[in-house]
Amino acid sequence: MRKHVIVNWLVAAIVSILIGLTTTVLMGGSLKMPFMQYVWNAGYSLSLGLPLFANGYLFGWFEKRYIDWVNQPGTSVLRALFMHFVYSSFVIWTVNWFWFIYIMNRDWSSFWQYNRGTIISEYIIFIIVASIIYAISFFKAWRNEVQQKEEAKRESLALQYKVLQDQINPHFLFNSLNVLGSLIDMDVEKAKQFTRELSKFYRDVLRFKDLDIIALNEEIDFVTKYIYLQQIRFGDALQVDIIANEKIQGKVIPLSLQALVENAIKHNEISKANPLKIVVAISDDYELLVENNLQPKKQLEETSKTGLKNLAGRYQYLTGKEMRILKNGGYFRVSLPLIRLEETKI
Repeated sequence: MRKHVIVNWLVAAIVSILIGLTTTVLMGGSLKMPFMQYVWNAGYSLSLGLPLFANGYLFGWFEKRYIDWVNQPGTSVLRALFMHFVYSSFVIWTVNWFWFIYIMNRDWSSFWQYNRGTIISEYIIFIIVASIIYAISFFKAWRNEVQQKEEAKRESLALQYKVLQDQINPHFLFNSLNVLGSLIDMDVEKAKQFTRELSKFYRDVLRFKDLDIIALNEEIDFVTKYIYLQQIRFGDALQVDIIANEKIQGKVIPLSLQALVENAIKHNEISKANPLKIVVAISDDYELLVENNLQPKKQLEETSKTGLKNLAGRYQYLTGKEMRILKNGGYFRVSLPLIRLEETKI
């Protein structure tokens, strides 16, 4: 770090001297001058150039404490201009006083007469440099703000989705264990089959835990296990018809289809007299549809009511498409856009 700073100062010194020589050529038309004139020119150029370079460090300190380009752009511009004007004026007048009044022993009247153009040009140079510094600072602040918001959004969606993954309804596991206990007394072979399917189900939950997207056929296979376990509990009162073509090369967020089926089971009455009918299909618009007849429970299970919202947010982030929900007097439908690999942002 220290070596980097030293190199920067050396480059600033060389550039300052070169600018001084260039200015001399432009103003005088020649580099033919005494050696001491070169020394004087170099000294004067360094006296202006190095403080100009130091302004970047000074502004960095000032920016951290008093500048907020994103939230207070107008106030920040005024503060930056004031700081830069005060600093520039101090450097310009101090350097010129030292070289022309103190070193060359000129009086103020002749000083202003012969150096007016030089001082004005130095102000212009400082303004140009300030504009560059402000532009760089503003775009850095803007870029960092965008990156931070994007990262915060990504982390928020990841956290929300993790909650969705971790919250395979605790009631489901509790009910499954109750069903298993009943099956052991009634049908040992069926209890064994139920245990195997429950084990496969949670094995898939662990397998999908760290994945962002999976193939549609994998999700359908997963939700089939979930439906089997639920149908052991509800019997013919739960009717699920999966007519989606598993060969479609779409992708979905893991557990998303399961979450939609679970949502239907959680919020509707299920009985032999009023069976719950769920249909899973693919629309012509390349969307995964989950539809059920609407027969709301009078007393819902305790829920955070954020599952569908979190799922919709993650799909919006991944595909730029919205998860659509349609509800009327007879049915409830969720349309989930299938993900294609070229559409993903991760």
